[in-house]
Amino acid sequence: MFEIIPAVDILDGKCVRLEQGKFSHVTVYSKDPVAMAKKWQEKGAKRLHVVDLDGAKTGIPKNIDIVKNIIKSLDIPVQVGGGIRNIELIEELLAAGADRVVLGTSAIDNPNTLSTFCPRFGDKIAVSLDVLHGKVTTHGWKNTSPHNAVSLAKEAVKLGVRRFVYTDIKRDGMLSGPNFEGIKELARETDVPIIASGGISSQEDVEKLRELYPIGVEGCIVGKALYAGKVTLEEIL
Repeated sequence: MFEIIPAVDILDGKCVRLEQGKFSHVTVYSKDPVAMAKKWQEKGAKRLHVVDLDGAKTGIPKNIDIVKNIIKSLDIPVQVGGGIRNIELIEELLAAGADRVVLGTSAIDNPNTLSTFCPRFGDKIAVSLDVLHGKVTTHGWKNTSPHNAVSLAKEAVKLGVRRFVYTDIKRDGMLSGPNFEGIKELARETDVPIIASGGISSQEDVEKLRELYPIGVEGCIVGKALYAGKVTLEEIL
């Protein structure tokens, strides 16, 4: 079943949204991320996507207690990303009840870590491909790697990755529509499940992504559109 996954991004202990991954373009939507997470569950969410933006930026998770509190407070699966760059933190989050951890920089900078993580944790690991002009970015979207998203994804699959989160940075937080072609290309070329993110602005966008379920797009992460009231969770579920 195609999943609609609300995003809870945490910066300095607050629930925020960024525009195009820029920390200079922040909108605070709540000072209580746990209450926001509970709200999405109450409105019918079947999974949540939680990101420690401080962790993504610095490599040191700053909001882990809030993340754990969210996991503990909900009855639905929670996938967690942001600054997860070593095996100890993966184990800590899974032990706290996270359903899945999403790796970014550690997987891109040092792909060999995947050959350690993937056999051990299996489908509890997903890799985030944060893409700018076709290239993958790292370190909280500050650095652009030389890697093409599809070629990197193919190599990651060989190392055991079973799921990707694809985000088009240019579209993220801009309500400009997803990068449907980039999403379709990744799904077709890798043959593992893809979660699409970035740019969703309407129920129509969600329905177009839902139509890609047969080729491996298993869900989408919705952030700004929900927080800005462009869509309601009830109408897109």
